[in-house]
Amino acid sequence: MFANYRYFLVLCEEKNITRAAERLFITHQNLSKYLSNLEKKCGVALCRRKPVFALTHAGQLLLDTFRQVEAAELNLEERYRDLQENADGELRLGTTEGRFRILMPDVISAFSKAYPHVRLLTFSASSPDLRDMILNNQLDLMVVGLYYNPGSALYHRTVLNERLYLVISDNMLARYFPNTFPACKKVFVQGADLSLFTKVPFAFNLPEFNSSRMLQAHLAKLGVELDCVHTSSHPDLHHMMSARDHAASFCLTMYLPQLLKLNKESGGILNVFPIKGLTETNPVVIAHAKARSFGRPARALIDLLCRQCRAYGKYDLPLPE
Repeated sequence: MFANYRYFLVLCEEKNITRAAERLFITHQNLSKYLSNLEKKCGVALCRRKPVFALTHAGQLLLDTFRQVEAAELNLEERYRDLQENADGELRLGTTEGRFRILMPDVISAFSKAYPHVRLLTFSASSPDLRDMILNNQLDLMVVGLYYNPGSALYHRTVLNERLYLVISDNMLARYFPNTFPACKKVFVQGADLSLFTKVPFAFNLPEFNSSRMLQAHLAKLGVELDCVHTSSHPDLHHMMSARDHAASFCLTMYLPQLLKLNKESGGILNVFPIKGLTETNPVVIAHAKARSFGRPARALIDLLCRQCRAYGKYDLPLPE
């Protein structure tokens, strides 16, 4: 039953015999025969072929079991790798699109120098997709904002509690606060009251982003709405829009170093203000499947990620009184 068990895993991932066979470099006929023989051995139907591919209850049970087998095999490989002088192999690390450009360049460089024989594969995806990849043994580690209950299958370590900041240029402040600019900057640096910014155009992250959830919960408490003129999954684009006076935006802690760099390049016209009354933070976590065990290279990668993420905390502004 366990011979070629990865055939079944790939078939469940692709939900299509033809695509799965192509990915496995075998014929459609061979994969179909494998599935038929597996069902005969189990004595039950494992999937429905039409109208679309779908697992039966028995098929889901087998998938869960095969995932455990795969995890055990990966753990065994890690243990053998620990016994080697020059460990090789690969590690798979994922994070969200915005964090990818911030976090990965330094992490890839530092890890490659420490473990030149271990290939570090990096991926970007949404937090829910990364979580599914972890549970399906397609990723070893992920760095995400903790927007969900991790449940019993995932272990997570909080490495940074991010705060949310308001980003707005001098020109926009002068335009929307003409009677108090520039004195208003001294007030806002103590905590910007978002109820005063209802006429200001804003660029928002997508609604499912943690920053958007934090922001909307805070606005609901204030009983106000902001004027959203742009929505996307690219926080760095929002900050460039702010630098060009198109819209104010928001920034989580990890993005502060890039924002400071952008501010330097644009002549120091951007302001970053803490938000008055917003006490909620966004926990950034390193997570992996509880069933997984790791050797020296993976443990070193986790330590590197911890140091890298915690270093962003030094950019936080003083909390408003």
